[in-house]
Amino acid sequence: MKLNWHTQLIQEKVYTEPGMYFLGLGNMFIEYPSTYQTMYFIKSFTKDFVEDDAHPSITRGPLRARSADGLEMIVSISFQWQLHEKSLKPLYDILGGGSIAVSLYRDEFVRFAKAAIVESCANYAADAFFTNRNNITLNMLEHVKKHFHRSDIGLDIMVQGLQLREVDLPNAFDEEIIKTQEQMQEVEVAYAERQEQRIVMEKNKMVSELKVRQVIQESLGAARKTELGNEAVVEQMLIYQAKQATANSEILSRFLNDADPYARLFELMEIRALQAHNSSRLLINL
Repeated sequence: MKLNWHTQLIQEKVYTEPGMYFLGLGNMFIEYPSTYQTMYFIKSFTKDFVEDDAHPSITRGPLRARSADGLEMIVSISFQWQLHEKSLKPLYDILGGGSIAVSLYRDEFVRFAKAAIVESCANYAADAFFTNRNNITLNMLEHVKKHFHRSDIGLDIMVQGLQLREVDLPNAFDEEIIKTQEQMQEVEVAYAERQEQRIVMEKNKMVSELKVRQVIQESLGAARKTELGNEAVVEQMLIYQAKQATANSEILSRFLNDADPYARLFELMEIRALQAHNSSRLLINL
């Protein structure tokens, strides 16, 4: 953006295209980075990429914060931010601009970030930084976005991503965390053993149920076999008795009008027995 030397006022127009511009005597450009910038809060910084000399990354030491249960912690983070064209004029009016040596807004950005991270850390207990790291990182990102987006004063800085690098807690707490992790592993082993025993018992139960079903089916088959056998015997007895009754009825019909039917019946039976008698035997089959 162009700064008028005579009036000391900054113009609204934002120049983004590269090239040569006529500014006039004493006027100057106030430059801001247009690409994503990175802010680091870490113990040591190693440049593994080429930095913009005019707008290098903001680097500070780790942040001191406290957890929800009051433990002091050292937090190392980094995040990426970018300026919007529409927010450059309000940003200059509030925090100024200029070269890296006098750009007040960079120091204020550090203050915004520190406030956001300290506020986010206070929402979680110390052990959550070991068990709930992803959610804490997302919460930190939301807090940083909130502190860098102030629509009431026209400040709109886009924060793209945040990385929670390290969390250092007191040594005594670290030792307790290690013991807790060991106990949790023992609990997991116990759960696994219980699950294994449960599977074995379920398998034995399934085998027993199958055996019971087999016994039931075999018993039902034997009962059905007995039922069918009895039905066959009863049916044959009924047929036999029916035929016997029919035969007796025919015999009775022949002697019904006789004066002495039983004597006549015995007489015919005697004649029939004599005719069928084998002379070689002593007994007669009546």
